[in-house]
Amino acid sequence: MTAAEPRHGRSGQGGDRYSHNGHGAAVDVAALREEIARTRAGLGATVEALAAKADVKARAQEAMHSSVTAARLRMREGVEQVAVNAAYVGRELRTNPRRSVEDGLRRMVRSARERPAPWVVGSALLILAALIRYRNHRT
Repeated sequence: MTAAEPRHGRSGQGGDRYSHNGHGAAVDVAALREEIARTRAGLGATVEALAAKADVKARAQEAMHSSVTAARLRMREGVEQVAVNAAYVGRELRTNPRRSVEDGLRRMVRSARERPAPWVVGSALLILAALIRYRNHRT
């Protein structure tokens, strides 16, 4: 080793700025430390993202919440459509009773075919109300 070569991988002026990699080439230690810090930060973000994806309970709750919200919206739209149809049938019934009943029934059947969920819910509520009234009246 000559006097011009750094001893133990350190230069006399900058502390541990350069080191030898065992093959005689100088390596910038500060740059390596910065790269290690960036890599650790990136790995931390990756681990957090994977942990969020692995949180099955939270993902299931989020999916259920969005499904319930969508179902409520569809049901509200269906109920509004039923109300509009009922109002229309009522007006037509006053004008031309026989034709109105036939047309109204056709529209209701078409509506039930196109959007069965509100009709099923409505029918179930009517049956439930009838059963409750029958039970209360019976006792």
